[in-house]
Amino acid sequence: MYMKRLIQLVICLSILTTSAFAKGGIGEKFFFQLGGTVGADVMNMSGVFCKDAEAKGIEPIEFSSLNVNFATISFVGRANFLEISNNSSLSLAFRPAISIGRAMNDLGSNSSMIRLPLTIGFNSGASATVATRAKTGFSFDLGAEFIQYPLGNAVDVCRNEGGQVLNVKMNWIQPVAVVGVKFFGKKYLCKELNFKACFMSMGSIDNKTAIDSNLYGTIYDWQSVGLMVSFLQYLNY
Repeated sequence: MYMKRLIQLVICLSILTTSAFAKGGIGEKFFFQLGGTVGADVMNMSGVFCKDAEAKGIEPIEFSSLNVNFATISFVGRANFLEISNNSSLSLAFRPAISIGRAMNDLGSNSSMIRLPLTIGFNSGASATVATRAKTGFSFDLGAEFIQYPLGNAVDVCRNEGGQVLNVKMNWIQPVAVVGVKFFGKKYLCKELNFKACFMSMGSIDNKTAIDSNLYGTIYDWQSVGLMVSFLQYLNY
């Protein structure tokens, strides 16, 4: 179901891209960026297994895992819905990113994730509108993102008292904040240094693990906090 929705979003963005590269009209409201980061993308996740199994004589198992994405590719599709002036606007942005990396914990395990953030933001200066002549600018966005972690096999995070490896595979939605600093480089191409932060604290989250789902199918006291610093290139501005 999630893959079907992703395909629908990609098709929609493809149509918008065609409009964006057309001269004049609605195409002037759309902006597209491509970029990513190497190493500067981390997310720490923690939780508790078996918290509700104490009555059965099973001790809760706490874990914490720092996921480091070694390579992340990001795309941004932005639509201005209100242009306040030549140098400022309000916009809606879709910011999909796919990453590969490793979970840094006692076991160590390769990992991957896809993030699908949707944000609303304020843009000032460079790239705020097609009419601005500013050489620098900034943006500030708030929104929420859907995360699938990992994309393939479950990620190992800890062991139980019997030495069995416990792993996680899950998806969730969390709030995000994004700040962008925009500037022009050579050949009059606008670039952006982008900072994205996220945080979520939940009472419990479903764990789609292949091991005993009765014991490990729910993660309690679950938290995630992440930070990504990336570099983006405008494609049509």
